[in-house]
Amino acid sequence: MPPGAPFNSFALPYPIRVDAFSAISPSSPEPHNAVLHLLTHTHSDHIVGLQAKSFCQRVICSADAKDMLLRHEVYRERALHEGEYRAEHNLTFKHLKVDPWIGPDGEVFYHGSRDLLNVFPMDTPTKVELGRDKEVTITLFDANHCPGAVMYLIEGSEGAILHTGDFRAEPWFLESIKHNPLLQPYLALSEDETSTNNGNGIVKTLEAIYLDTACVMQNYQVPTKDDATSGLIDLLKLYPPSTYFFINSWTWGYEDTLKAIARAFNCRIHLDNYKYKVYSRFISDPLLRALGTTDPDETHFHACERFSRCRHVNVDQDGNFINDDDGDEASEDTIDVANRIFFGKPLKETKDSSQKKKLVIYINPVSSMTPESWLQYQATTKKQLANGDVVRSLLVPLSRHSPLPELQSFVSLFRPKRVIPNTLDPSLRNLDWAAIDRVFRSCCRPPDSSHTWNPQQVIPPAPVAEHLLFLELVRECKASTTPTNPG
Repeated sequence: MPPGAPFNSFALPYPIRVDAFSAISPSSPEPHNAVLHLLTHTHSDHIVGLQAKSFCQRVICSADAKDMLLRHEVYRERALHEGEYRAEHNLTFKHLKVDPWIGPDGEVFYHGSRDLLNVFPMDTPTKVELGRDKEVTITLFDANHCPGAVMYLIEGSEGAILHTGDFRAEPWFLESIKHNPLLQPYLALSEDETSTNNGNGIVKTLEAIYLDTACVMQNYQVPTKDDATSGLIDLLKLYPPSTYFFINSWTWGYEDTLKAIARAFNCRIHLDNYKYKVYSRFISDPLLRALGTTDPDETHFHACERFSRCRHVNVDQDGNFINDDDGDEASEDTIDVANRIFFGKPLKETKDSSQKKKLVIYINPVSSMTPESWLQYQATTKKQLANGDVVRSLLVPLSRHSPLPELQSFVSLFRPKRVIPNTLDPSLRNLDWAAIDRVFRSCCRPPDSSHTWNPQQVIPPAPVAEHLLFLELVRECKASTTPTNPG
């Protein structure tokens, strides 16, 4: 989990650790010992510790997440291989799955083989033993965050919890939750239904939701992914057919843009070899699996490596080919290893002097735009294009995390006993946790519940906000932002 996750990233009350795989300092508060690990998705802040060759515990994840993890390769290593400086791929997590060795006669030797990544099927309750006479049922649900991302429902003798990982709870997602038969038993009753509920166990209450609070400070609505991509498509259609586009999909989670473009223009999208191999293996997304090409000449839409763009989109903001040197061919001997690693192929291999002043539009995702400002942005951009202005950069407000209004709507669906944040700022010293606890109080079950089991017995309560701490943090903030007079 990101830095500051409560309880050492354990999903209390169970000895299950989520998205955290590094060793826990003995001096840190309990708990320390994980019986089981869960992986929600493969973004870098959620896989810390998995790269250690000493890691040897079982990890549950989705099929797509497992494939992405086993193919994971940092950019520098990919560049070394593609530049023919390294013969083999250097896969970051290859030690997590070691296949058995097959001898010349076909005999299989299992010594040293292992597979620590256990794939669980989606929307399928699966029993897992946690120790002697103790088991839980774990169910994976799509998290609407990035490929392979999931939420976990954990059910056991100490109650049920829902861990969202990173997710986006936009309106269609909430509707899907309402109609999911595996989650319906935990949906909150209306006031009329509550008055007739006799506590027979048909309707249940979540003991806690471990909630993605990465964007909890955004106290405003953001455009849905559909609104974001449909607005972008309207803008793209205003450009001449000869225009090239570079889609800055710099991390997993912006695939909705690629799919919208592929559908709207009935075209493939040029991907670098790494993205192409990952996307082409996705089990759960046939459109994403099919939309890519490694041929840069096949399309005007490119989502290739941003540090090593292909010749069609490797131009500056004025439309000049970046490696143009007024006709002087650069010798490959003059290009050092750093240039090959960080800028792709040598100049003489990428030079395309016939395409000077090419119109290349950069598409960049953002996450801090309201629906109203998105509409205003579209109107302004359309007006600029109609006036003949050259707009070389487009924004698309594709948020991968939910802001506060969406989070409150999601929690209100269940009205759990507790909300526990997945993301905290360590510099705030739990002040944000206390605030989050208060912000979601009205979305949770009232504390005077008739249920006898008390989650506070095994899940520590949220810290109490201290007035003096708040004042101290305010003073520190003011001191860090107050300009100093020169001596």
